[in-house]
Amino acid sequence: MDIAHCVSKINQIVSEDRQDRRSLLQLGYNLGRLSELTGLGREPFWDRWKDAVEVWDHPRLLGLAHELHEVVRPGGSLENG
Repeated sequence: MDIAHCVSKINQIVSEDRQDRRSLLQLGYNLGRLSELTGLGREPFWDRWKDAVEVWDHPRLLGLAHELHEVVRPGGSLENG
């Protein structure tokens, strides 16, 4: 599983707005994989998300999903800076 796939899956989960257990688990898994694959740690991929996920703040989740594109490029490489 590569970075682009994780970003795509997160965007799909958030856009579907199902709030079920499976969606929560998939979201957590993919955020964790991004943390591992990029080497950037928890902060950009889980620490920033945990409060919005806990209460399922859909507008905030949409914003966070959009921000993922600022952290990683669609091709799977890290942004500079």
